[in-house]
Amino acid sequence: MSVAATSDRFDADDDRWLSQVRLLHEDLGQQTPLVTGRPTAVRPGTKGGWLPDVALLLSPAVVAGVVAVVKAWLVRDRDRTVHLAWEVNGEKGEFTATASTADNATLQAALEHGLRAATGSAGQGAADEPEAEPEPDGESVG
Repeated sequence: MSVAATSDRFDADDDRWLSQVRLLHEDLGQQTPLVTGRPTAVRPGTKGGWLPDVALLLSPAVVAGVVAVVKAWLVRDRDRTVHLAWEVNGEKGEFTATASTADNATLQAALEHGLRAATGSAGQGAADEPEAEPEPDGESVG
């Protein structure tokens, strides 16, 4: 599963933003192995470096930990977005989580649903809590 983080507040090459994304990668790496690709080249006239592409090695056993990391990272700043994309047995899927459009319970439920779909275990909720249904409010999580 590939992971891409963005912010409405920072430019993609802003050193402050890069530092925040590195922290996300470190926290995700504590939950599941990460695979990093080649960094995107720095654009001419910009300072700082780009982060490498990151992919998670995701299994049903680590979904709860990954959900907790992404959720905690998103709610620290309501301008953040995390885009997840995956391919399982030839079927592709994607999910974008934005903290600005959902309360914590809705964000948790949406992240769990998206990540469980990525691992092929969409019908299995967390063992210690049921999956919550997002409340209809006219806004979407992703």
